[in-house]
Amino acid sequence: MPVWFWAFIAELIGSLLLVYFGTGVVASAVLTGSQAGIWQVAVVWGIGVSIAIYGTADVSGAHLNPAVSIAMSVFRSRGFCYRLLPIYLTAQFLGSFLAGFLVYATFYPIIDHYETLNDITRGSCESVQTAQFFGEYFPNPGGAGSWYGTQTLEYAFCTGEKEKEKKEKK
Repeated sequence: MPVWFWAFIAELIGSLLLVYFGTGVVASAVLTGSQAGIWQVAVVWGIGVSIAIYGTADVSGAHLNPAVSIAMSVFRSRGFCYRLLPIYLTAQFLGSFLAGFLVYATFYPIIDHYETLNDITRGSCESVQTAQFFGEYFPNPGGAGSWYGTQTLEYAFCTGEKEKEKKEKK
């Protein structure tokens, strides 16, 4: 199998794990009241990120985020070829989509019960309560916070990559 195929599989699985852990813990917090604090939710997100990175870093570089893949392509960090960008983006999209589907399938009975109990009709304003765990979609301040967080992580990622390159040159 070609290298790009394994990179595709790694990015798909890594993105799936990251999004499944993250949105799953938010779904659990919203629907059951468990992990009710930001700390608990953040710890589970962090565990998901860690597992995804450790599981895919050697195969694909563990981009796991289109913003990271685009930045790596633009700046050619560690020799990432722009021709691989569509493969990485497709894998990340599919992995994230599958994770959303799995979270929905996992929590469907609880979602249905929660909506019935709270008299929520899908598509109404109240349905935001059950839609919220599939993504943080409110533009401000959520969009600005997401942008800032992604930029901070990308900076840390690129800094770590530069340090690796320096050590490899020695």
